Amino acid sequence: MTRREIREEIFKLLFEKELIDNDIDKRINEVIEENKIKKEEQIDFLKSYVTEIVEKEEILVEEIKSILEGWTYERLGTLEKALLKIAFYEITIKNIGYEIAINEVLEIAKKYSYDDTKEFLNGILAQLVKKNNGTA
Repeated sequence: MTRREIREEIFKLLFEKELIDNDIDKRINEVIEENKIKKEEQIDFLKSYVTEIVEKEEILVEEIKSILEGWTYERLGTLEKALLKIAFYEITIKNIGYEIAINEVLEIAKKYSYDDTKEFLNGILAQLVKKNNGTA
């Protein structure tokens, strides 16, 4: 599996968790088995991302709330919440280059949502980059 495909599985797991508070560790193992993921690096990537995003959810949600203008976090759809958590996690905690993090999330959004969702997410993520870089 490519990193993008693994990120897509991460998105699906977080989306599901947002809807129903399930046993995330059990679901991670099921996804690994269902997708026949064998490479240790891929398994670690999937497990660590989902586990750390869930563990740091409060921090991520507060960071998202601090960026939203004219919106409340509660008004966001499940898809937007899951994708923003991934992007904010990668940019603010993992220090992944924002170009990569934003591109990956927008590619997933393109697949699972409408065009205006992608534009909406891009606007929020641009504000995050602006805040982190202190530039316009």
